[in-house]
Amino acid sequence: MIDMTEALSKEDLIRLFYKLGIRPGMTLEVHASLSSLGYVIGGAQTFNDALVELLGEEGTIIMPLQRGDADDPASWRRPPAVYELQEKIRREAPAFDTVESETYKMSKIYDNLRRRKKAVVSKHPSCGFVALGKRAKYLCTGQPYDFPLGKGSPLEKLVQLKAFCLLCGVSYDNMTSLHFGEILSGIRPVGMNGDNITENGEKVHKNYLIHDVDSDDGFLEIGERLESRSLVSHVKEGQRDLRLLRTDIAVLEAMRYYRERMKYYQI
Repeated sequence: MIDMTEALSKEDLIRLFYKLGIRPGMTLEVHASLSSLGYVIGGAQTFNDALVELLGEEGTIIMPLQRGDADDPASWRRPPAVYELQEKIRREAPAFDTVESETYKMSKIYDNLRRRKKAVVSKHPSCGFVALGKRAKYLCTGQPYDFPLGKGSPLEKLVQLKAFCLLCGVSYDNMTSLHFGEILSGIRPVGMNGDNITENGEKVHKNYLIHDVDSDDGFLEIGERLESRSLVSHVKEGQRDLRLLRTDIAVLEAMRYYRERMKYYQI
């Protein structure tokens, strides 16, 4: 239940974000739980307005757009789709649309950003991103269908830009960019996924290669290692718990972590 003894305005959020270390001009990967802040006047709109105002014209916000039902139904486990239904699901699922397709268990913050007039959405059906700001088009254009979180992805571009990551009320297992370090380490196997997209005005089913990434396997430990080296800015005010860290440094630590694991497996 949200504590109604306090209400946060846009100015309150700007103060909180500035205290954490967010500055104008940053490129910022955002992962946030709106409810973790308590009552925010204006909700998701106010949260994003505060970041947009603080980052200014030179800054950029980017968020992932996860679609849990975009996976091929043969891979569904919770719950599984019986074999007799799988082909029907593939055939009848609507083609991915950057505006209309539903996200999966994502905060209202993400959909609010996607609805903004100048937002740019990448065209990958299951591993897409939405960005707003100076570098939005650069980040979200040209995301490959095969290996969408690897080389050439928005995650690699975040590393190149030395972007920052905001974790607001969520932990490191929500930090999408850590998947890039996981992939670069070579520890994850390759699989196949598929979804319906639009090509030449027609709905078609497209298969693509993916890395079988797993944020439950190591991301929290990577975060602990970063914090032990004082590489994370942390602000905790009552129920509000926020962290800010460099994306490229976190990705490098993830690579180290998984490569150490690989050495252990080979003994």
